[in-house]
Amino acid sequence: MLGSIKHASQGMILQMQKQDQIANNLANVNTIGFKSSSLFAEQVERYMNNPNHEVLPERTLKADQVFIDYREGTPIQTGNTFDLMIKGSGFFTVMTNEGIRYTRDGSFQTDSDGFLIDGNGGRVFGEDGFIRIEQTRGNVSILDDGKVMQDGQEIDTLRISDFNKPYRLTRMGNNYFRPLQPDNPVVRSDGFVIKQGYLESSNVDNIKMMVDMIAAHRNYDMISKAIQSEDSTLEKTVNQVGRL
Repeated sequence: MLGSIKHASQGMILQMQKQDQIANNLANVNTIGFKSSSLFAEQVERYMNNPNHEVLPERTLKADQVFIDYREGTPIQTGNTFDLMIKGSGFFTVMTNEGIRYTRDGSFQTDSDGFLIDGNGGRVFGEDGFIRIEQTRGNVSILDDGKVMQDGQEIDTLRISDFNKPYRLTRMGNNYFRPLQPDNPVVRSDGFVIKQGYLESSNVDNIKMMVDMIAAHRNYDMISKAIQSEDSTLEKTVNQVGRL
């Protein structure tokens, strides 16, 4: 009986963790290039698929890891020169205060020195270093293959980094990722097209998130009632044994 209460309480914690993931997804529904996440609970799945719902005393019901959904978001046309979207596989490469990071957020601009930067001030890498736009020259165009052109002359090519799939990346905040080291090197993208004047929307599915949130709340409530029932039964058992 105590084991049942233990595993039920673990189930409640799992539902709380699910709610945290859902809340984070909904909070970033309008964040450019954001990738939604969910919990992967293999041990819970094994328990639920067991016809007898048998749980070994030493087994802990918990989330094994956070699963990130890397599916592409919908294109948003802005018409802005430095708004860029990767159509296909790969990430923009950015230098931050914490080192090199990777992102699908292509809402860029230039700083006072002409360097291409992201919304956090990180400089965007090209194949030959940081991309710098000559402010005294004319129009800038970014080609499908990532070549940065100004007045018809090539300045550099965007460094589009990719990793072996399935991705093993860690979310770092500010819409950045970094690879799990040391055996996850940067590789050539399977294929991409750069769309200038577009941004990639978040891939969060609002309706699915709301349905998942309701389900997690109901599961939490159901488990809570089960614990109350077990606690009541345990209390009666202890009292009856005490009188005997």
